[in-house]
Amino acid sequence: MKFLYETPRKGFSYGCSPADVAKLLTVVSSLVPAFPDIVAFRQPTRKQHQQNPVWGRFLYCAEFAEQHGTAIVVEAQELGSPLKWSKRMTLDDRAEYERLLRDGHVFVETKRYQVAKQTEEAVRNTILYRTFLHELGHLADYHQKVLDHQSALDLDQDVADSLYFSKPTSEREAFAHRFAEELRETLLERGAIPFEPQPSA
Repeated sequence: MKFLYETPRKGFSYGCSPADVAKLLTVVSSLVPAFPDIVAFRQPTRKQHQQNPVWGRFLYCAEFAEQHGTAIVVEAQELGSPLKWSKRMTLDDRAEYERLLRDGHVFVETKRYQVAKQTEEAVRNTILYRTFLHELGHLADYHQKVLDHQSALDLDQDVADSLYFSKPTSEREAFAHRFAEELRETLLERGAIPFEPQPSA
């Protein structure tokens, strides 16, 4: 596994370090079927951050210079920037809002929105203890249905891949959410998370 790290701009934070992710991967090692080939810490451009902000993402086939394979990407967040949620929420929006509350984001009600300012601790909780587990869920799903010959949707990997991606995105997201929730509950019961920030090597 390769760790790639882009130093965040001033005022931005990943909420965790490569050492923290390595520790998390150690404590989940007996609970997940596969690890990503790459873990990348990425600083989005200002335009990307404004137009399409995300906590992280799973890439089924990533390329970073000479490194390629499955990847989990963690994206830097701007501390103090507002998280705005409309008071009119879909069921999915409401579920994510509840998860953000659980992560420690403190929302204040305005006329049209629920607004929270991002803090280091809340960003850490969201990225390390939820988003990363969610992306591991995507990898587990893909591994089970495409990469593992024992359980793949078809013996031909190209066919299995096509069948996998023919499924609705909502179905893949639902799997990843369930996987992350169950994994998080197991880790909490074991006292494995939360843990103190790990010293960098």
